[in-house]
Amino acid sequence: MKINFRNLSFVAAFFTLLYGSSGCNESTILGTGLIPPGDFVNAKDTTINNIIAHNILQYDSSVVNGYTYYKKILGSITTDPVVGKTHAFVYTQVSLPSGAFTFAGTGQTLDSVVLSLSYLGYSGDSTTPQTFRVYRMSDPAFRIDSNYAYNKPLLYNQSDLLGTATVTPLAVRDSVNVYGTMETAQLRIKLSSLFGNELLQQKSDGSFTNDSTFRAYLKGFAIVPDTMLGTNRNMFYLDLNNTNTKLTVFYKNSTDDSLRATFAFNQYASAHSNYFVRNYNGSEAARYINTSNPLGDSILFLQTNPGLYTKLTIPGLESFPNSVINRAELVITQITTGPTDMNNIFTEPGSLTLSQYVTGDSTKLPIDYTSGGAEYFGGTKKVVTNFGGVQVAQYTFNVGRYLQMLLKKVETNNGFRLQGYSPFIMDVNRVKVGGGNLSQYNMKLRIIYTKP
Repeated sequence: MKINFRNLSFVAAFFTLLYGSSGCNESTILGTGLIPPGDFVNAKDTTINNIIAHNILQYDSSVVNGYTYYKKILGSITTDPVVGKTHAFVYTQVSLPSGAFTFAGTGQTLDSVVLSLSYLGYSGDSTTPQTFRVYRMSDPAFRIDSNYAYNKPLLYNQSDLLGTATVTPLAVRDSVNVYGTMETAQLRIKLSSLFGNELLQQKSDGSFTNDSTFRAYLKGFAIVPDTMLGTNRNMFYLDLNNTNTKLTVFYKNSTDDSLRATFAFNQYASAHSNYFVRNYNGSEAARYINTSNPLGDSILFLQTNPGLYTKLTIPGLESFPNSVINRAELVITQITTGPTDMNNIFTEPGSLTLSQYVTGDSTKLPIDYTSGGAEYFGGTKKVVTNFGGVQVAQYTFNVGRYLQMLLKKVETNNGFRLQGYSPFIMDVNRVKVGGGNLSQYNMKLRIIYTKP
């Protein structure tokens, strides 16, 4: 499963002055059919282009993981020319099979020990390998009753390498046969025999007495991608709260073969976290981040959280002529320079989110969402053909009710925050779109209105 989870003019001289040279034009890529043709007898149709939009990068304290956020992202991307590098580590614990646990029988001999992580899908190139290393956690603060910011790296013992695996998403997407039992897709990392034999030596009145003594012995695992490889092109999506996320010790004793002991992830006892870091150095986006350009940025880079988002304002919108707003659509269109953008590998978000600034950085959902619902509000990717005949992603939001309330002085014109959306807490989908001053591919607000 691939988760890549895509002409009428104003008559008022005031409005002509307000929107001037960048304000109104034909609807070209915006499409037609927003209102029935007969309604154009009284309706007017205009497009506002003078939107000021900035690429913003800042730490987002709302992005935390732990507690009930069991779905994780793991991997490294080092080859995206648009937004640069992204790395994701996973930290997790497993729990004892039972209190006062002991391995069956006597004379136990290790066959193997495997850490498995339930696999949900991937983003990027399914055929490119990733190398993952497993280390023993050493962070004393890693515990079930804590939540963690995405940009907080936790401590692990880099000298205590427990295992390594090099795999592709293509290789782990199918079910696996484990000792004759078919299990759903999972990332399996074989750990060292030294560690396995160490586990076999633990006692029911020692490290295996209960979860507290077990945590003191084994604080958890850090699953770390190789971030130095220049060929990394994908991310893996994992589900920790799944029966196939576990540590399994395969062994035999003096009387029986093919035994196993399962130390499973336990949502009530196992701590877990994602560490997620981006590096824009050398990327196209790097030249457009936090510029404070008074005219806005000509190119915008929208990422799923956490990452770049757009802060946009529409100067003078509150002075739009008093009208009945039939429809108002904010239109965001992808721009591309062709294969060099690698859009066939690093894909666009399936939808964007648009929130309305209230004061400072605080936002709320616009009235078009709260009263009309998600389907009416929009933001879902659709594919259109641009002026060069190339198919690109386009996103539209219906903000007519907001604009009507703005004209009634019920709402304020503080601007919007625009960002990519993903069902995951953290993700890597991204799209490059036109800003407020990029000719044909400007971000646009198309308004269809009727004068009273």
